[in-house]
Amino acid sequence: MTTRKATINRLATGVPGLDEVLGGGLPEFSFNLIGGSPGSGKTTLAHQIMFALATPKRPALYFTVLGEPPLKMLRYQQQFDFFDSDQVNSSIRFINLADVTATGDFEKVLSRIVAEVEAHGPGTVFVDSFRSMLLAGGRDDKSFIDQQQFIQRLGLLMTSWQATTFLIGSASAPRESRCSRRCLRMRGSIRHQRCALT
Repeated sequence: MTTRKATINRLATGVPGLDEVLGGGLPEFSFNLIGGSPGSGKTTLAHQIMFALATPKRPALYFTVLGEPPLKMLRYQQQFDFFDSDQVNSSIRFINLADVTATGDFEKVLSRIVAEVEAHGPGTVFVDSFRSMLLAGGRDDKSFIDQQQFIQRLGLLMTSWQATTFLIGSASAPRESRCSRRCLRMRGSIRHQRCALT
């Protein structure tokens, strides 16, 4: 009996040198974490990857939570060569989840994310900032259990979609930066970026 190995397509990130480190690019349909301290370049890295991968047939969805509003983020990103304003609202869609996240109702947040994914059939999905979403949920025991269930359900959904998915968030403590999946951890400032694939 002959067994055939699965072929996994690799997606070029548009980030010089990163594809080489990743063995040719990101695995298509992979679940990825981008973590680092504030100002380390997580959002800029995510945007560079998003602009490189988004097409009208396989659009990108970028969910913002409690971090920068999309307009402020877009103004900042326009300074980079990868930014293409023609892609915004055609092959790239920004969705602000701040209002629904502020309620602390993780079920509503998850429902909104799922509805947008089902409506647009994206090739890439980004959730930024994941940690802010959890902090908005509260700190009591019930909130903690709700957060854990939300994380598990979102993770399961993100790995089941026919999309390459990214969670973006701060990873200030060593235990927060550990990953069981593909993880890009940003260190330093945007001017002196170092990526660590862990």
